[in-house]
Amino acid sequence: MLPAEGGRLRPWIGSIVVHVAIVAALALAAVQWRTPPEPEQLAIEGNVVRYEDLPASVRSGKPLREPVSAPKPEPSPAPLPQPEPRVQPQPEPPQPVEPDRAELQRQADEAAAREKADAQAKAASEKKLALEREQAAEQKAQAAKTKAALEKRKQEELRKAEEQRRQAAADAKLKQAEQEKAAAAAKARASKEAALQRELEAEEAGEALARSGVVDEYRTLLIQTIERNWNKPASARAGLVCTLNVTQAPGGTVTNVTIGDCNGDEAVRQSVINAVYRSSPLPPPRDARAFERRLVIVFKPTE
Repeated sequence: MLPAEGGRLRPWIGSIVVHVAIVAALALAAVQWRTPPEPEQLAIEGNVVRYEDLPASVRSGKPLREPVSAPKPEPSPAPLPQPEPRVQPQPEPPQPVEPDRAELQRQADEAAAREKADAQAKAASEKKLALEREQAAEQKAQAAKTKAALEKRKQEELRKAEEQRRQAAADAKLKQAEQEKAAAAAKARASKEAALQRELEAEEAGEALARSGVVDEYRTLLIQTIERNWNKPASARAGLVCTLNVTQAPGGTVTNVTIGDCNGDEAVRQSVINAVYRSSPLPPPRDARAFERRLVIVFKPTE
């Protein structure tokens, strides 16, 4: 047996020895308790009488019918010594029983074997528990890893779907913008063509009106009307020429008048503007096609 095992067995051996001694003492006390005590001897006082000295009737066993003469008194014998009272022996304390070394060794071996078996069972249980915990941790980690992979894949799919949706929306928007741009370009082209056509038509109409003399007649009529309403200031000189920018509403009402180039002073300029406002509404042309909302009139008053 190893020293370490011997050190562990000492408490067991001591405990066994103490228990054996206690059991032996209890057994001895029980035996003594069950054994009845010896009867106590009592001292009795009496006189010794010889058989020959007894009367015949006493020796024959018959009752006395007549008085018997008393025997001669004999000297009293010396009193017997009184026996000393017997002292009841006290039970001796139980002596420790020397344990059986082989039995102690067997019990120690059994205790060691049980302790070893318990330790092995505990170690096996702890090892099994640790293995189960490790397996549970691995399963948990694997489940978390799988969940993370699924979540990542889901996020990636959502990202791709969102990217495709955005790309489709961008493509649709770009296509719509291109269509709108093409439509706007076509509309602008059509508008430009229409405006050009109108300008051509207006130009042709203007040329036709110019050829017919209606435009020149209309401008002359306007200048004459303004000149009639002009209050010539003292500072006006001969050879006055002023360019007037006149805006009129339908019906000839003058809405605005400005002067461009003019060789007159400020008083002359203001007098010409006042003359235009006093001429409102301006006379209409003989042909309605010669009407213009914005007029450029060169005012040259006659001497």
